[in-house]
Amino acid sequence: MAIPKRTAPRGVLHGPTVGVVHHQFIPDDALAETIEHWWSVRWQLPPGTRHEARTLPHPSVHVVVERGEATIAGVHRGRFGRVLEGTGAVFGVKFRPGAFRPLWGRPVWTLTDREVPFAEAVGTAAAADWAGEVDRAPTPDAQVQAATSFFRAHLPLPAPDAALLRRLVEAAATDRSITAVEALRDRSGMHLRELQRWFRDAVGISPKWMIRRYRLHEAVEALDHGKGSLADLVVRLGYADQAHFTRDFTAVVGVSPSRYAAQRR
Repeated sequence: MAIPKRTAPRGVLHGPTVGVVHHQFIPDDALAETIEHWWSVRWQLPPGTRHEARTLPHPSVHVVVERGEATIAGVHRGRFGRVLEGTGAVFGVKFRPGAFRPLWGRPVWTLTDREVPFAEAVGTAAAADWAGEVDRAPTPDAQVQAATSFFRAHLPLPAPDAALLRRLVEAAATDRSITAVEALRDRSGMHLRELQRWFRDAVGISPKWMIRRYRLHEAVEALDHGKGSLADLVVRLGYADQAHFTRDFTAVVGVSPSRYAAQRR
């Protein structure tokens, strides 16, 4: 049986809505170094009802199955939005940052802000067979079982530097004191340009972008739950002043921090 992931998803703007169910499941030990989690979104909305799902994507590649088609979604640097209507379902695989590189076999920056058929990574027959199996599975649990079997058979071994990359990503995600790329450079033991080239090749984005995105995730969470004042938040996230923070937040989220907080209330 699939094991639910208990932590709340980060980067979801304005949280869940009635009629939309989002599940995350932990991969087994054989896949845990490569896959962060499986996810499923199912919705059933009344006629005439529309819901815009909006997120600030993570620095991860996803493989997504919908209506029997499997697609690779590269790191999306902007705000992701999709309007949900009627009834539908999507199943996805969230790879750890950098972990899709061995399966893709090419620099991951070639996928950034793009979606391409999963067949480009595993071949037409394998992609179609797996997508059909996931689409026919009656429950998220059955979809996880199908995905587990498939990726156990198709994933290459992790890259030799995967463990270091995972430590750097997890540090950026969880350590609020990391607000500049120099902190990751010091932890990696690399030269700055070497670190930047590595991230672009393996993750698809720069380490600076990744740090800034994780800090914006924290900002959204703080505003969602009313944690502290805006001035306190600016200091915690390492911004020089409120104007810089407001500019970054507005450019990605689409509204100012104060406006977002008011909408949330």
